[in-house]
Amino acid sequence: MKKIFLTLLCLFSLNFSFSQIDKSVKIKTFKTEKLTVSYPKTWMKIGAQGYVFFQPKRLRKTNNKFNETEYVSVNMNDLKLQARDSIENVLKNHGNSLFRSHKTKSFKLIKLESSSKFIYKMVSIITYKTIPGVYKNEAYYFMNNGHLKFYYYQMRETLFEEYHDDAMLIINSIREKN
Repeated sequence: MKKIFLTLLCLFSLNFSFSQIDKSVKIKTFKTEKLTVSYPKTWMKIGAQGYVFFQPKRLRKTNNKFNETEYVSVNMNDLKLQARDSIENVLKNHGNSLFRSHKTKSFKLIKLESSSKFIYKMVSIITYKTIPGVYKNEAYYFMNNGHLKFYYYQMRETLFEEYHDDAMLIINSIREKN
């Protein structure tokens, strides 16, 4: 009886470990002359006039067109930084700026550990003038050749956590070619 129990326990454990492996994320890679990005196969690359975005395929299927508010931007977004400016002040001004399409925006600026490739993270809550819902935006800032640059992830607040891990995989996988 003990042998049967141990055998069943081993088989169950082995089966469970294989089921965990099967659920691993399958990755695709996108390359240009300037960068390499890895992204889950459940997401799709969308490009438009020199810009590249990644969006969950599931969201694209329900809407059948590019949703301008729900994606990961891997474009070289650049903030002007003058020699006399502090990075934190530039980021606070950026956080306080409303785009034409924004109705409201609030933000929280977080300084990241020195061991990270990113130096700041900004989490913003945004509402739009013509698009219903509340959106959450998470931007990651870094210095590159004297320029303050960033990548960001934005999604409806109700879906933000569902796609967050995938978005962080994309953002952390970005490798720029010099």
